[in-house]
Amino acid sequence: FFFFCCWFFFFFFFFLELKKISTRVKTLNLMMKTPMLLLAFYLLQLSIIEAKSAGGPVTCGSVVKIVHKETGNNLHSHAIAWGSGSGQQSVTTTGVNSDRGSLWIVKEATTASNVCEVGKPVECGTVLRLEHALTGKNLHSHLFRAAISGNQEVSGFGEGGVGDTGDNWKIICETPGASHWERNKPVSFVHADTGKYLSSSSTFKFTHQNCGGQCPILDQTEVSSSPRSDARSKWQTGQGVYFPPIKSGNKNDPSVDDDEL
Repeated sequence: FFFFCCWFFFFFFFFLELKKISTRVKTLNLMMKTPMLLLAFYLLQLSIIEAKSAGGPVTCGSVVKIVHKETGNNLHSHAIAWGSGSGQQSVTTTGVNSDRGSLWIVKEATTASNVCEVGKPVECGTVLRLEHALTGKNLHSHLFRAAISGNQEVSGFGEGGVGDTGDNWKIICETPGASHWERNKPVSFVHADTGKYLSSSSTFKFTHQNCGGQCPILDQTEVSSSPRSDARSKWQTGQGVYFPPIKSGNKNDPSVDDDEL
């Protein structure tokens, strides 16, 4: 009887340990198979930080907020489709700073032959893509009409960052003499396919009158592509996770600094 009890408890505890190991392996496999879960977990747990220096270039791979200069609102998206036009995922601006739906990943254009290396400073005039961190949709524009302004509609498009040429935007640096897209400095985003400027205005705010009583984007402002380059088309980076610039080996290169995340 004594030996029977010993074997019973041995196999009982052995079974419990196997179950723990199996659970850990399944969890690890799930995390390895779904890297976006890791990104989402990382973004949810991470306190959004600002670079120690107010200056320095914006780099590929950085996850940033894009702030509309005139209104101070953040470029924003969410899993809510436009009720008119293309019916694609809506893009607006919001004044809520704690919303992680305002994070965008700086990536190479859909037409680029090579991936933009993480940490590579973005030069003025570069054609790039902004991927929405939480939904994987790209900032997009096309010939549909925007709901309020009547300008060209802006939406979130693609799956997992894979879209089309309507996702490409050219960076126009508004600081005289600038060679790179600088943090906290004004830029314009020109839609590569149509030449229109990414634009917003408090004039085009969603209200109960123009959006309905159950409006899911109430008090947010419309984002559209406008033919005009003016105060409404100026943006700058805000809070974010900035990758340090790749060291080029050229000490005279203004894009190289030693800022950490």
